[in-house]
Amino acid sequence: MFDWMDDVSADDDAAFYDQSGSYIPEASDCMRCGLCISLCPTYKLFQIEEESPRSRIRTLDKIINDKGLISTEDLEHLNNCTQCRACETICPSQMAYGQLFNQARETLLSSQASKPGTHFLAPLGFKLIERKNLFSMVTVLLAGYQKSGLAILLKKTPLLRLLKLDKAEALLPEVTLQNLSDHYYPTSQAFKGTVALFTGCISEHFDQKTLLASIKVLNALGFTVLVPKHQGCCGALHQHQGQSHIADQLAINNINVFNTLPVDAIIYTASACGLMLKEYELKDALAIDKFNVPLVDITEFLCLHWPEELKLNEAALSGKSVAVHEPCSQRNVSKVSEKKHQYVYSLLEKITGLNVQPLPDNQTCCGAGGVHCLTHPEVAEPLRAIKLGHFQKSNADYLVTTNIGCSLHLKSGLALKNISVPSNGASTLNKVYHPVSLIAELLKPT
Repeated sequence: MFDWMDDVSADDDAAFYDQSGSYIPEASDCMRCGLCISLCPTYKLFQIEEESPRSRIRTLDKIINDKGLISTEDLEHLNNCTQCRACETICPSQMAYGQLFNQARETLLSSQASKPGTHFLAPLGFKLIERKNLFSMVTVLLAGYQKSGLAILLKKTPLLRLLKLDKAEALLPEVTLQNLSDHYYPTSQAFKGTVALFTGCISEHFDQKTLLASIKVLNALGFTVLVPKHQGCCGALHQHQGQSHIADQLAINNINVFNTLPVDAIIYTASACGLMLKEYELKDALAIDKFNVPLVDITEFLCLHWPEELKLNEAALSGKSVAVHEPCSQRNVSKVSEKKHQYVYSLLEKITGLNVQPLPDNQTCCGAGGVHCLTHPEVAEPLRAIKLGHFQKSNADYLVTTNIGCSLHLKSGLALKNISVPSNGASTLNKVYHPVSLIAELLKPT
């Protein structure tokens, strides 16, 4: 029924599975058992069948096989999906929901049945993250906007809301103009190897604290760090919006850039980016080599290479507690939901005296979903409120997550006046950390 199912021999079992082990089915393979409903965040919000994965599977079938002949209502319910892919983890038919969703989006885009231009800045935003030099120029303007006091002034007017920029402005962190790219960060410790750091499209200017923390800890472990200049966006945003041809171009660029480096591994700090980088292996249409060194999450790499003699200033967090938010890209797709397989827990547990706990209801999406929190705030914000409610009830001092999208989304929620958290002398915005940032702050001088 689907293109990837054509001309497949019944004896060729491998052809029915992608490299992550997910079955590539026909939509009719959905058993309608309803197991997925219990994990679907939008069904939890709306409590209607149309907001369930099994209903969306029927819509995906119509799009792919009937060339986009669906109702406006069907499309609305489909677009409400956060693409958390929790449904894949429980589906007895092993539906590859994420792949079906991406293919359907591409079909809609090519048929112009979908009108993605719901915001006049959406096309510009995608172009900026495709072109790193242009994005760097825009960050200069954003930094000026923040430092000039214009941001404070505009927030007191209805202009941002009228221009539909209020949600984006709320997510905007403090912009850093310093460039890390094309730099070499040698270790002063006994040399163990050289690694490359993947920065993606926005982290260098919107989450530089995490990148610098990663470099600091990697150096402390004896690894020299390279940050290649010409790397770019991982392509996940384009892939999930049906623009696979652009995602392919971004993949080719990144593979070409990193494969020229004399490194032992490529380290990423954002779980969603890491997932996309690993899914380059599924892009059989790319007529190029794949990454020639391992792709490793920063928390996993640090745990695997942690030296016994490395000491932390553990007293700084003794008696404190941290709640771990597990991103959907890590929990549902990378299939590392069990605590013993979560390197983030193992890394944080190296801080003696720190109470590490999973955030309650971790299986439910926080609503970030890439750009979903901007395009569908009516879905994203209630999900975020649920997540932050669990954080409040946990009485944890800090909230940690390994994905930048989740982090920005949760921070913007904490900044709202009606959100209160336990006071420990830090601002609410400083309560959301990447785990490596906590580790970096506790490193003792050597």
